[in-house]
Amino acid sequence: MTSISFGTDGWRSTVEADFNEANVRLVTQAICNYLYEKGLSQKGCVVAFDTRVSSEGFADHVCDVLMKNGIAALRMETFCPTPQAAFAVKQVGAAGAIMLTASHNPPSYNGIKFIPDYAGPATNDITDDIEWEIGTIVEDGDLEPPTDRTLAPIKKLDVSNEYIKQLLSLVERSVIERSKVKVLFDPMYGAGQNIFMRTLAHMDSFVVPLHCHLDPDFGGLLPEPTEVNLKECKKAVLDNKADCGVALDGDADRFGVVDSRGIYLTPNKALTLMLWYLLTYKPTGGAVARSLATTHMLDTIAEHNGCRVLETPVGFKYIGELMRKKMIILGSEESGGMSVAGHIPEKDGLVADLILIEIAARFKKPFSELLDNIYREFGPCYDERIDVEVGERRKQELMDSLRESPPRKIADEEVVKVDLRDGVKVVTASDSWMLVRPSGTEPLVRVYVEARDKAAFDKARKAALQIVKTK
Repeated sequence: MTSISFGTDGWRSTVEADFNEANVRLVTQAICNYLYEKGLSQKGCVVAFDTRVSSEGFADHVCDVLMKNGIAALRMETFCPTPQAAFAVKQVGAAGAIMLTASHNPPSYNGIKFIPDYAGPATNDITDDIEWEIGTIVEDGDLEPPTDRTLAPIKKLDVSNEYIKQLLSLVERSVIERSKVKVLFDPMYGAGQNIFMRTLAHMDSFVVPLHCHLDPDFGGLLPEPTEVNLKECKKAVLDNKADCGVALDGDADRFGVVDSRGIYLTPNKALTLMLWYLLTYKPTGGAVARSLATTHMLDTIAEHNGCRVLETPVGFKYIGELMRKKMIILGSEESGGMSVAGHIPEKDGLVADLILIEIAARFKKPFSELLDNIYREFGPCYDERIDVEVGERRKQELMDSLRESPPRKIADEEVVKVDLRDGVKVVTASDSWMLVRPSGTEPLVRVYVEARDKAAFDKARKAALQIVKTK
């Protein structure tokens, strides 16, 4: 058996390798033992799945293990987004949810996300406990539940109406309804297609669906709403003269967006626009949370509005933890995850898309034009993420070297801050910065660079690549 470990957002692997019935049942048994250990087994567990060809079958195995462990399996009737599964935990007061999904990974992958009773990503202490339970089961060599556990029911669960009501409560429906906004919607064949179409049907907007059917191969692309994967979306926006195009990843917890000019907005740019909009048109007290890798443009806008910014390691579990403890107006990460105050502490691409539709409806202008106005007010910002291939041994050596001796300069700018919480991040007095993080699954490091003017950015980008290649 291959070693099973939970990464930043669950356990994922290929079906051909080790994501199989035996290991799914093993992980589920470990989760059952964890729930008993924490005294939560009597609350039942939500079981949900995405649109991958094997997900529903694996969900049946999960239900069978839960049932034999005396934990009621609250099984979704059809595929649904990960954030809807998280919402269901909160809605029915369950002990947690087991979501069968590999998110934005290729079709050969599948995965398990465990969402605890607080309806957000599992923190490290929880996944550590589950991994310990897995190790104990493997060591004992017994996959069967303890004999003192009696059978529990498998029940059908449908919280779609309640979830749609929650989504609609987070936007100003009247703004969207008055504008007759035209929306191109691309769920990338994923789990968000049905629920988002139903949500949009509650508002008087014209929707053009794209890739709104099941395709286990995701059209030959990764179900990840990056610019390279949204070429058809960009073309469809222009062909249909839509006011905006919004997209979702495979399990709908990440968003993507294209404006009416067919211009793709990176998550950093879209988050900049959304935060400006929320603080300008829906001001509330609270702080802004972002990951280390997310644009500091959010800091500029937040501080202008008297808001604190809380920076976390990469992974929405850290942002979700803040959202459970503090009033967080916007929690965000550069990979396209976000949530807002009043919602679950889990990233939700559907909420992001609805806010972007509201912005399109209010202004009837291209998002890129609105961003230009923001940059005129607050100053420009340039950023990029570069993936640099390195061997596993070289990757470890590079990160060790950077931690032991972080760069003292980025180009000709002195470093004034070093952060080693997640990779190595260095920041200059003019707020130019670079972050180097190792990939946990691939032989590469991710290099993030940002600066507040083009000349500084070009220098910082060149310097960052030089540091990575020569360190």
